[in-house]
Amino acid sequence: MGDYGKEIKAVIGKNFGDEGKGKCVDLLCAEAMEQGKKAVVVRHNGGAQAGHTVEGKNFRFVFHQLGSGCFRETPFYWSETFLPDLVKLGEEAEAFERIRGDNGAGHDAVAVYASPDCVCVTVFDVLLNSLAEELRREARHGSCGMGIYETVRRARSVTGGAVTFRLGDLEGKSTEEIAGMLKRIRDCYVPGRLEEICRELEGGPEAPFDRDRLWEHEWFRLLRDDNVLWNASDLMRENFNRYVITAGPSQVLEPFDTVICEGAQGLLLDEDNTEYYPHLTPSHTGLFNVSRLLASARIEPVSLDVRYVTRSYVTRHGGGRLDHECRKEEINPFMQDLTNLPNPWQGELRFAKHPDVSGFFAPLEMDLGNLPAWLKKCLCARIEVTHLDETDGRILCCGRPRELEEFQKECENMGKEVLCFKI
Repeated sequence: MGDYGKEIKAVIGKNFGDEGKGKCVDLLCAEAMEQGKKAVVVRHNGGAQAGHTVEGKNFRFVFHQLGSGCFRETPFYWSETFLPDLVKLGEEAEAFERIRGDNGAGHDAVAVYASPDCVCVTVFDVLLNSLAEELRREARHGSCGMGIYETVRRARSVTGGAVTFRLGDLEGKSTEEIAGMLKRIRDCYVPGRLEEICRELEGGPEAPFDRDRLWEHEWFRLLRDDNVLWNASDLMRENFNRYVITAGPSQVLEPFDTVICEGAQGLLLDEDNTEYYPHLTPSHTGLFNVSRLLASARIEPVSLDVRYVTRSYVTRHGGGRLDHECRKEEINPFMQDLTNLPNPWQGELRFAKHPDVSGFFAPLEMDLGNLPAWLKKCLCARIEVTHLDETDGRILCCGRPRELEEFQKECENMGKEVLCFKI
């Protein structure tokens, strides 16, 4: 390969997301600091729809696009498979700078190291996503309306080469030039995509679909509003110039001893997990992107430490299959999740129990099964269980709850390792 001796740590959600990945990344960054190692966090899938919560003595912050190690002053990198939304970046960065300053760490601007090949989410992807989801009414997919699916669809479309907007395309560009690129997307791609959405709705569970509902909709009017285009162009230019430093992965990762890969969503939402189609995320949520990143950066690690994170129970947003679903009261009627409050897009957070121990490991075994042989040689994979304080220290399985020691013993008998901490 090329670069030897690095420790690679990957934090991956075992289920549908919201497992505690942000806290896990924060703890790994703290551990690296204590050991005197230089660490960097890599965001490699999803985009601004992620919500990774980190709490301290005097603060609570939800990371969307920034790395969850930022309170440890750990730098972060957007790899080419991350989907940045530059319009939303400024708001998050400014909020982080304020809360960091309030805790005595100064107000220095956030530095976002990023691959120039990242495909950017545009305002039109967000509007198309929001429009399609609202028009589905009772058949909505449970999307968070942040444009991730529409961005990937645009990039993979037959006209993708003409309308793919990459981060590097913003280098040295004026607001007028960026507006020209966005206008090309609006004029060359959006009309065809709107026709696809109409056909989908006409053949879907909400049929018959009245096209007049589309032309009269507020989201449709915003798609044609020049003020929306120009405001987005100006914010993209401003936030790119203020925060983003583009560079290839080898250049960014080379100085660091430890690379912490921060995944978003969970394994059951991976785009290849057709068992749960169509309620998936259009990205790889496991080790696929990690192995590609290491190969492209020519890194042969001394160790690959994979942390599959899960709550002591299971949660899911929006629609779609959820095995062993139950009422919140069956988990803990008094628990509160401030990051996942009810919202118009995804409704109430849903709850379920885990399958029994034999099925508990199935998602990660599928993920590990696709790992290249050169990475399996240095692999250490384990489960980290969070939110145990909400279940009296027990793992809630569909057959019966397991006390922690009993669960760990069952796992050890299967040759699995389980770590547990409370969030």
